[in-house]
Amino acid sequence: MMIRRYTTMEVDTSIDIDIASDVYNPSDDSFLLVNVLDVSPGDRVLDMGTGTGIAALHAAKSGARVTAVDINPHAVACARSNALKNDLKVDVLQSNLFEKVEGLFDIITFNPPYLPDEGTPATWMERAWSGGSDGSEVVVRFLEEAWRFLVPGGRVYIILSSFGSIRNILRAAKQRYEVEMVEERHMFFESILAYRMVAKTSNP
Repeated sequence: MMIRRYTTMEVDTSIDIDIASDVYNPSDDSFLLVNVLDVSPGDRVLDMGTGTGIAALHAAKSGARVTAVDINPHAVACARSNALKNDLKVDVLQSNLFEKVEGLFDIITFNPPYLPDEGTPATWMERAWSGGSDGSEVVVRFLEEAWRFLVPGGRVYIILSSFGSIRNILRAAKQRYEVEMVEERHMFFESILAYRMVAKTSNP
């Protein structure tokens, strides 16, 4: 059996990111996602919830063929602009999770809305962090669909927070993925955790 060795990337400070008022700006969780990514030239990468496009741009600069998706039209415009600014090819779509996505991918990345919120998000910025009553709602919906868009052995890289219900998320994930926590960072009262999830070959 071939053992896959993962080589993660560093944040590339030469990538110039413009930010926008209605778009989630790169933060510690964004940089953690970039740091744990393992992307090879030619990989097909889907960056879900792309925001400014920071993860998508890093993947593209590593030679991947990248599709970036966000439900927020302002994020779609921002990510497209950042791709042009950095002379990187990224196909950017407006989509509610996988609604408009087609094809299979080697890697899917997601820095999701993961914080608990009892109310209904009223703005695009609130939607960027609101994960439902226990913080797991959006992530569980994502995981229920993501495996259908992965090649055999395809991987999901996802960021979770200690403020959300990680237990519920991992329970849902382990039905269809081999799950590994690859990095954790502590910030004041919160920890953010990066997981790698490999689609099981037994999925229908």
